[in-house]
Amino acid sequence: MLARRDRELTGPYWAAVDQLELVRPVCRSCARSHFSPQVLCPWCQSSDWSYQPSSGRGSVYSHTTIHRPPDLTFAVPYVVADVEMDEGWRLFSWIVNCDAADVSIGMDVTVVFAAGPDGELLPFFEPAKALS
Repeated sequence: MLARRDRELTGPYWAAVDQLELVRPVCRSCARSHFSPQVLCPWCQSSDWSYQPSSGRGSVYSHTTIHRPPDLTFAVPYVVADVEMDEGWRLFSWIVNCDAADVSIGMDVTVVFAAGPDGELLPFFEPAKALS
């Protein structure tokens, strides 16, 4: 099995994560962002897309709190969320650096990078800092 960073379709995504940058596929035909990376744009079926930088800012679209982990490498509770990014695409990730009970739909979040349970660098989200 190929390492995730060597995969043709997702390699550039993981290379960006390794550089602490969040990117997403953007279709050159319809200009819409999508995730996860796919051979064809899910909106217009074009194969002409490229990875573009994301602001890393979004809001919680939906979430759930996990109390029973799949194995002992996961500390509980943890929050898995569907995060709607400012550029109009969504991805699933964890909400970190806050109490699970404080996570709410519509909460502003920003990307942070940290090691996941398997030690691989992953994008997570934390509550956005209030602007002064």
